[in-house]
Amino acid sequence: MEAEIEEVGRILLEAPVGYVEQTISDIIKKPVYLKIIEQNPISGTRYARKAVIGYDRFPILRAFVIFDSKNIPKQVMAALLQKKESIGRILRINRIEVQRRPKTIDVDPAKKTITREYEILFDDLVWFQVSEEIRLDFLCACKDS
Repeated sequence: MEAEIEEVGRILLEAPVGYVEQTISDIIKKPVYLKIIEQNPISGTRYARKAVIGYDRFPILRAFVIFDSKNIPKQVMAALLQKKESIGRILRINRIEVQRRPKTIDVDPAKKTITREYEILFDDLVWFQVSEEIRLDFLCACKDS
């Protein structure tokens, strides 16, 4: 069981930007949902977004994202303000290739949760600062149900 948890965690951590939802769905072999919990301006042109990717009542991934509208193209910002799609999907739709720069990755001692922080960059400019909590226990429970 522990090896399985480590494997699904690794697969999810290696998922490219824009494919996290699909990767979770592939792992559990079930459709997942994305819910934007809230998105608000925090100061000037900066925004904060909270989102969840889950299955049924299980929030598998929670994300907190900070971004600055002055760094992001208008078509991407317009899609973000609609609060319907994930950041990765918006970038994919607009054919924008970005890089993920990891900052921290932590696994709790019981191996039930992974937390990570990273930046999403385009041409060495930080577009998004992301903090995520991945519930490996929920991911494996959904996979086995």
